[in-house]
Amino acid sequence: MIENIKSFFRNVFGINRKQYIEAPKEYVEPINNIKTQRNIYFEDEIVVANEEEKRSLKLQKDFKAGLIKEEDLSEEDYNLLSNLYESQIEKTKKSIQKYKNRIISIKSKLA
Repeated sequence: MIENIKSFFRNVFGINRKQYIEAPKEYVEPINNIKTQRNIYFEDEIVVANEEEKRSLKLQKDFKAGLIKEEDLSEEDYNLLSNLYESQIEKTKKSIQKYKNRIISIKSKLA
């Protein structure tokens, strides 16, 4: 009897369950989480061409983590790290200059 009453009101008010099926919602990961994940794993994904670069990157990682102090480094390791830092600085400078040139070209197109 109750089912008949429910179906009567559904028919009167046009409520049909088939019309109101919701699509499954997708979880969208926030952009900030994606960026931090990229930054965390960036150093691990660097392709290293030879053993010396691997060693220098390991030294750099340990130095940044505080496992190695400057006094503990041999002269060879110190020179290896300073060369690595200098090459990274040069790459960063080139990258910054590239972006500056790109911004200038876009700015000149807009003007």
